[in-house]
Amino acid sequence: MEALLQPYFTWTNLLLAALLLWGSYFLLSYLHQRLQGSVILGRYQRRTVELLSTFLLLFEPITVLIITMIFLFINPLTHGILLLVVILATFTRIRDYVSGRIILTSSLLAEGKRMKTAKSAGVVSRIGRMGVHLQTGEGLHFVNYSNLLTEGYSLTAGKEIGGYFQLHIQPPEGEERPLRFLENKFVTTPYLDRAIKPELQFREENSREIKARIAVREDQHLRELLALLREWGYPARVARK
Repeated sequence: MEALLQPYFTWTNLLLAALLLWGSYFLLSYLHQRLQGSVILGRYQRRTVELLSTFLLLFEPITVLIITMIFLFINPLTHGILLLVVILATFTRIRDYVSGRIILTSSLLAEGKRMKTAKSAGVVSRIGRMGVHLQTGEGLHFVNYSNLLTEGYSLTAGKEIGGYFQLHIQPPEGEERPLRFLENKFVTTPYLDRAIKPELQFREENSREIKARIAVREDQHLRELLALLREWGYPARVARK
């Protein structure tokens, strides 16, 4: 018992492990992001991206677990009590996170997919660490992974949405309220799916470039929408589908 209460690691060990593990994670995440927007690997591109996505899903919780264990054995008694308090206080969040890793590594869940849950149905607009944001005709709903795992869900087969895309839009110089302008314009744009409300926000703080998540009725309508945006003075590029 006394051996278990002895310190096995130091703060230096924790810092080095954190730098190595999180540095590797961010490097692989950057590589994954770059591969998604290129075709440098040819016919192996899609398979490589899928394998890297799965690896990152598993690498993240393993990294957290290793760093937590090192933190625990720096001072087993004190840090053990502290970790127990944190786990009890955040148990629901931890359960959602673990459930999310299970779901995301064992299903074809992706942004733009139609999903049906026990209480709602719509299009997956965003996949987070604790749950998914589901865009329905009534608005945006958040569904945590624990509920998806216990209550079940289905990805609707058959005819899917024409196209769900993320655009990066550059507003013209001098336009004071570009978000409001686009919101008003999109209300009457014929190419958009009326059941899915467009999401608009600036990409970064102090940046004028706008990130838009939009759904078009048919894939070919994306070209017409981009041409329309250019006519308005808002050139845009497709970030991903």
